[in-house]
Amino acid sequence: MKNKYFRIIIFFIFLFIFKMNISYAEENWARITANDVNLRSGPGTNYTVIKILTKSTNYSLISKDKVTSEQGCSNGWYRIYYDSTTSGYVCGDYVSIINSDGTITDIYDRPWTTPKAAIVGGAKFISASYINKGQFTSYLKKFNVNPNSANKVYNHQYMANLAAPYSEAYSSYKSYRDNGLLALPLEFTIPIFLDMPDYTQLPGKDIDTSCQAEITDQNFENLLDAQSFPESYKCKLRLIHNSYPNWTFKSLITNLDFNKSIIAEQSVSSIQGGDSYYDLSSGQRVQTENGWYKANTATVGYYLDPRNFLNVERILMFETLGYSENFTEEVVQSVLKNTFMDNYSILDNQLYSAIFVEAGRTANMSSVYLASLAKQESGNNGSRATSGDEFTYKGVTYKGLYNFFNIGASSGAESPILEGLVWASGGYDNVIVGSPNETSVDENVILATLNVIKNQDCIIGLNPGMTIGEIKAKLNGYSVTVNGEDNDIIKTGQTITITLNDTTYSYTIIVSGDVDGDGVIGATDYVKIKNYIMEKAGSELDLAQSLAADVDNSNSIGATDYVKIKNSIMGR
Repeated sequence: MKNKYFRIIIFFIFLFIFKMNISYAEENWARITANDVNLRSGPGTNYTVIKILTKSTNYSLISKDKVTSEQGCSNGWYRIYYDSTTSGYVCGDYVSIINSDGTITDIYDRPWTTPKAAIVGGAKFISASYINKGQFTSYLKKFNVNPNSANKVYNHQYMANLAAPYSEAYSSYKSYRDNGLLALPLEFTIPIFLDMPDYTQLPGKDIDTSCQAEITDQNFENLLDAQSFPESYKCKLRLIHNSYPNWTFKSLITNLDFNKSIIAEQSVSSIQGGDSYYDLSSGQRVQTENGWYKANTATVGYYLDPRNFLNVERILMFETLGYSENFTEEVVQSVLKNTFMDNYSILDNQLYSAIFVEAGRTANMSSVYLASLAKQESGNNGSRATSGDEFTYKGVTYKGLYNFFNIGASSGAESPILEGLVWASGGYDNVIVGSPNETSVDENVILATLNVIKNQDCIIGLNPGMTIGEIKAKLNGYSVTVNGEDNDIIKTGQTITITLNDTTYSYTIIVSGDVDGDGVIGATDYVKIKNYIMEKAGSELDLAQSLAADVDNSNSIGATDYVKIKNSIMGR
């Protein structure tokens, strides 16, 4: 009998140890992906902050299942141990999961090391954090005045720029107009405040007095009345309805006092434009970040007042931003025209217009809105956030990161754009980030010797007119194979194989400007780029040709590239 009990005890001890081993093997860790992240006593911003977490620290993750909450974090909260006995909750926006097998899971697919990764991942973030949480229009992303939002009113706003919805709406309008989309049955959600003045006015600008007092469509009037629109709204909506009778207008009753809303938004907003817009109550401008200033109440009131934008050119700031099959690549292309995104993303080997459509479909968001937002955030010529250039921030060096929507670019940061790029790294720290072009020590020596850069399996930077023999001379001591004789000049598309210490590296040679692969920069190259930009039939370029055509190294192919080649041909 004693032996029986002994065997049972041994069995349970073994089972306990076995379960412990399973638990250890399946243990996951939470990596913090931003600085100064709050760890709270419960899953919501209404709970006490018990610790401030720093970027790139790892904590034991109690469960990969997030706790949903209506307070402060739209993507849910992870519960973690911050010491051996005490746990807390951290917002999922600032966490990457280190799985038991060493792989990293990030809900936004960070690090964003190509333009496509940044656009698709950024769309997922915007959709999950704003669109699906009650901030589903351009206006509501800036002015969170929806009492039904998952986040407290006036908080969790996407941008500080007061005029951002104004600019985004006009960019979308031009695309809709040029592609015949204004005829679609669009739906708009328009906020209504309490105690609104008769009108608001942007300092130094005339008041928009356009209005239709006469009722010409009783059925439409009944719909407006059912939505409790005041007359100051209805008289403007009647004008729009005359031109677009299949548009639907819904009211959003905020139950918020308009003047109190102005004061609340003034503290979380910025403006550019001149002293007439700035808050000079202290006798001088109040800078919020470099080149941006706190706005006066009149300016805030103008941009907050929905009635000022109830016209065809601006009403798209109130459009519901769900995905639509009507927003094709051609439509998105019209938004991107004359910007650095109007052609190819070379790293992704895909047109930017196709990337935005894919991002919209993936995140269930308007592709046109995403393109307009990227244009608003990055400018027509791109920015540091879209170049992938190397930078050092707070003692850490990064390279190959992209953030087309400037997500995580806190206005209070030392450098908002760089802060956003660090966020795009997803917590990868103390390394040169740039996974598409990772190299070994030996390979780095080869690249440095040739003075070239590696892009995927291509090398860029060899001088036009350079011979195969000159390359071999540079790599004296290496085994080098290139198809051709030593006195032949190198050409785009050629394969070069370099062997060192029984390790072989193979690359495709890219000669900048040599698009046709004959080794000479001439009229044929100029024509190929021009035809590609004009989207002529049969003008498609493969990866090697695309890299050769990107003469200005902008990661896109545009007018600047063929002008540079033309000037080279003419000896300028």
